[in-house]
Amino acid sequence: MTQPRLTKSLAILSLAALAGCQAVRPIGSSSASYSIEETTSNTSSQVEIADGDFMSAVVSVSSDDNSPEVLVQEPKLRSSRKPDISSGYRQSKNRSSFFMLQAFNEAIGGAFRCTAQLMADGEQLALGTIVDGDGWIITKASELAGNSKVQCLLSDQREFPAEVIGTDADLDIALLQIPASGLSSVEWDFSIPEQGRWLATTDTQSSVPTAIGVVSAGPIHVPNQKAVLGVVLETRAEGNGALVTRVLMGSGAHDAGLREFDNILEVDGKKIASSDQLLALLRNGKGGQYLNLMVSRQESTLEKKVRLMDISSEMLDETEMEVNGPISARSTGFGRVFMHDTVILPNQCGGPLLNLNGKAVGINIARAGRVSTYAIPADTLNPAIKRLMQQAKMVAKNTTPARVVSTNPE
Repeated sequence: MTQPRLTKSLAILSLAALAGCQAVRPIGSSSASYSIEETTSNTSSQVEIADGDFMSAVVSVSSDDNSPEVLVQEPKLRSSRKPDISSGYRQSKNRSSFFMLQAFNEAIGGAFRCTAQLMADGEQLALGTIVDGDGWIITKASELAGNSKVQCLLSDQREFPAEVIGTDADLDIALLQIPASGLSSVEWDFSIPEQGRWLATTDTQSSVPTAIGVVSAGPIHVPNQKAVLGVVLETRAEGNGALVTRVLMGSGAHDAGLREFDNILEVDGKKIASSDQLLALLRNGKGGQYLNLMVSRQESTLEKKVRLMDISSEMLDETEMEVNGPISARSTGFGRVFMHDTVILPNQCGGPLLNLNGKAVGINIARAGRVSTYAIPADTLNPAIKRLMQQAKMVAKNTTPARVVSTNPE
């Protein structure tokens, strides 16, 4: 009956290998639990793995086609992220594998309950961070663009309509309120995490995170980039419309279904006579903004809702976009952020980013590249959140219902 101990050891050692320069040690004399130690400078942080977390069904996998089978236990604790055990032991070498993510259970604890899921028409728009127990939530504002009816799903599966109360365009954050009280709110850590420190992006349904990564740089300034449709236009004399000659993969135009040889006739009801006129019209556009286009295609006239993206100039290449995957529509123009290498999707921005003490060091605000995600630090967020809440409460005293306020109106 020595197999369970061997199985458990293999799983724990694989976690240590995934973590890089880490150490795995028993806690206490009974070896009933283990820790993965993260060492930076003269400090260390521990993520405890309880013995019971690895007491579930034993499954058979192999590391390659020629190696003998190895028995690895599938953890009993699950989040909304489900592992594909059949893909083999090699999957656990991925940092975002379920086995690696589960090592952060103890670090996150109950902090995941301050994460909310923001939905519209059954699709996730973004994650939200509960900043006050009376239903106040912040998120990435540009991910809500074009959606007037937002629903908020909490960790306990309760669902509420969410009202956008205020926005801060510089930070790209929105303050929402839901008709609920007694909610678990985020606990902030106002220090900037050092390079190399582990961070976790929370799942709304369990203490197993959505993804993990390490701090790579910061604080940094990310300058504004011009917002683009993601098309190349034919240069021609003024006539009838702007002819598309190429559509950039992964751009707003690509996602909306624009094609080569489409002719853009109108933008938000304004007739377009040439590509120069269209470019001039887009000059003041912002990342995340939606435009309603009238397009002619062969013998048909189509309506397309296209989102502008302010992707950096080096990303305006089809190969780069394909390699990097989905990028946030608003990914530039941030005065103070830090960068980490967690791989998340644009609709997973807006939620809390936790350190190994289970405290939020900020919120994810943009997916900018293959190994680049930006987060706004807690010490930058906190004054803006307080300002938005104070303004909202002042407006609420004088108007019913409360109207949307902005800290930096155009």
